[in-house]
Amino acid sequence: MYFCKTQAVALKKGDYSNSSQIVAFYTRDYGKVRALAKGSKRIEKKSRGPVDLFSYMEIIFIQKESTGLHLLTEWESLRDFPAFRKDVERFYAACHVVQLACELTEEGDSNEPLFDLILETLQRLSLTRYTEVVLRAFELQALKLLGYLPQLEECVNCGADFLGDPGAVFSPVGNGLLCKRCAGEKALQSLSPGAIRAAAFLASSSTTTCDRLRLPHRVSEELKSLSLGCIMLALNKPLEIRTSVK
Repeated sequence: MYFCKTQAVALKKGDYSNSSQIVAFYTRDYGKVRALAKGSKRIEKKSRGPVDLFSYMEIIFIQKESTGLHLLTEWESLRDFPAFRKDVERFYAACHVVQLACELTEEGDSNEPLFDLILETLQRLSLTRYTEVVLRAFELQALKLLGYLPQLEECVNCGADFLGDPGAVFSPVGNGLLCKRCAGEKALQSLSPGAIRAAAFLASSSTTTCDRLRLPHRVSEELKSLSLGCIMLALNKPLEIRTSVK
């Protein structure tokens, strides 16, 4: 039994009893953890209050390896995001971020750059009007950090450089991009040169820089199909986009 102190973002929560919650966090030092927050729903002066979804917090929990459900003993909000409660588009964008973080990661696998990416993306979404490009950047960078992003610079079959190429196709089976010659007549998802360049840029740029990029609708849709295709491969199932949060 160990006391663990770390920074965390609340990804998901559910009721445990009339007075307590179970919360899934992504933490800076311990990756994804689930913890029981006893008494968090009590309305008392001494109560620390409930844990809010999306909140950036400092938490202390007792690690219980036998059950996988740890005990949250202390929690302090470092920052919340009131913009998500006021704007439905920002709210669902933030839901998408925490849903992906929850589903793409295993409990106990720490990844500090991913923690930073989650937090930076939530901060950016709370400020920007251009949520789509920030979401595409988050998806591509999360896939890259977790090892699921395909090679974007060259054909996975023949190694041909995509620079100056008329485009490429995404091959789920090959988990990468194929040049038009290698793809042949196969019915695969086409990617224009502009989409390939945009994907490479978003996968390696800061959220602030990405926010300045304005994508044509067609390119945005190509990137969305690419990232969701990679996510489905990683999860081995279709991604059910969250439209509400309990």
